[in-house]
Order: sequence, then structure tokens, then C-alpha cells
Amino acid sequence: MKEFIKKNFAIILAFLLPVGLIATVALSIYLPSFYLSTNYNFVYTSCGDNTYRYNYYNCDNYLQKRYSVVDGRLVINVVDPTLDSNYNKIPDINENYTARIFLHDTVKNESREITLDEAQALSLSGLLTSPDGVTVSGNYSYNGGGDFFLFGGGHSSYGYYLTKGKSKNKINLINNTDQYYYQNNFEFVGWVLPGRN
Repeated sequence: MKEFIKKNFAIILAFLLPVGLIATVALSIYLPSFYLSTNYNFVYTSCGDNTYRYNYYNCDNYLQKRYSVVDGRLVINVVDPTLDSNYNKIPDINENYTARIFLHDTVKNESREITLDEAQALSLSGLLTSPDGVTVSGNYSYNGGGDFFLFGGGHSSYGYYLTKGKSKNKINLINNTDQYYYQNNFEFVGWVLPGRN
């Protein structure tokens, strides 16, 4: 084996250098995501009652108007009776949206539904970025397959992530994998203060 390595050192080195470079780049891109964390949980809202409702598709516009953080507390706002978030010529007040409130534990990466009273008892920051610099953001990705697949064969996905700089970590939302989930059916409310410190 030693004799083989001596005779073919240049070939082996020519093979290992690109592989090492690719591995280094991959680690520098994906490794920070494994260590991305925040000391803060957050609250979000979503529409849904486990039935197929097309009008939930643009529910985030309604949720954004309905809930806000004022002086560190969750507030329910009166929604303009003429507001038509999904542009179907039916005012939102007649859509009978079922708004749900969730608390997301960022350490366990899991959500649980909470009551309005529980949500209003929390101290919240309505800023999009947590005090330690983490943001919740949506990300759309499409893998079209290109010329590699004869018939396209691509797929697309949309998800929400904790992000900080170039690092991101996928969030497991309560209804993220069920058939009634839509990307426009999520509204971030606020970060829970004072955090876990």
C-alpha cells in the first residue's frame, strides 16, 4: 500500500484536494445552522380548524390586522368590516376565520396551542428580531431537476426558519406538514420576554 501511495501521490493529491475543498465549503455553509439558537421563544397565529378551507390561503393578512403587540402585551384589534384579505369579494368578518395562537419553544423546536388568556399573560416584544439577533423568516425553494431529469421531476417547498446572518434552522410549525397548511397562513406575533436566562 505504501508503495502504491508513493508511486501515485500526485494523482491521489489531485483527487483529494477538490474533495477537501468541497467538504470545507459544505461545512462552512451547513455547520453554522446546527448551532443557531436563541434564548427566546415566540408566539404566532394561524388559521385552521382541520378542514379544507381555501379562504385560509391568505389568512395572514387578516391575522396581521387582528393581533398586535402594544406595550409588551398581545392586543386584539377591531378589524375593518370591509377588509377582504383573500380578495374573494367576501369581507373577512363573514369568512368565519378560526384563528389559533401558538407558543413555539425554540430549544425543543416544537409548538403548542395556547389560549388567548395565556397569550395575553405573556410579556412580548413585537420586533421581528429577537434581543439576541435571531429572526423568523419564510423561505421558498424549488428543485426543478433541470436537464438531469427527463420529465422535470422537481419539487418546491416553503418553510419558516430561525435566521441569523447566513445561518438558518427550520422551524417545526404545528400545522407545517398537514394537508391544510398554506404559506400565507402564518403570522409572527412576538418574542416572549425575558427569555430563558
